Amino acid sequence: MNLIGIEKMGWLALFLFWVASAFQVKKTIRHQTDWKRILYIFFVILAFSLLFEKYFPFSFLYEPVLPQNGAWKIAGLLLCLSGLLFAFLARIHLGKNWSGRITVKENHELVQSGPYHITRNPIYTGFLAAFCGTAMTVGELRAYLGIPILVACLLIKISKEEEFMLDTFGDKFREYQVKVKRLIPLIY
Repeated sequence: MNLIGIEKMGWLALFLFWVASAFQVKKTIRHQTDWKRILYIFFVILAFSLLFEKYFPFSFLYEPVLPQNGAWKIAGLLLCLSGLLFAFLARIHLGKNWSGRITVKENHELVQSGPYHITRNPIYTGFLAAFCGTAMTVGELRAYLGIPILVACLLIKISKEEEFMLDTFGDKFREYQVKVKRLIPLIY
């Protein structure tokens, strides 16, 4: 099996876990508006389409960039699988507080342990690492162009999620923001 095939299987496994575990969460008491969610989903689909699909009619998108040797591609695979594992562990650790959309759950808890001690948004950190790893393995411009789209989507979603958390947890969340970086451990 080729490296991209392994990565696709990893992404698919994580997606299926997400879908299955969505039925085992707490009741939602507040959520983001639907039109903002639809806009977010559109741009995430665009980013992943650039990563995995070849249906854009611009030949320059399929040009290789950066090193295209085996070591680079193996590093991409390892980064992808590490990111997917980190996101998976973060999702498990978040437990019944998780949601695929921006929400506040009934009896919502502010989780600060496990992966949430490393970054406030470890699921997104894992997604971003996995996406970058897959882009390295794909090696084409289109895959790398998906990265800033995904980053923008994640930063917008994180900002809104943090508004919800500030409204819900107040000073407790502010203290957490001071202690733990937002997305990239030790940096941002």
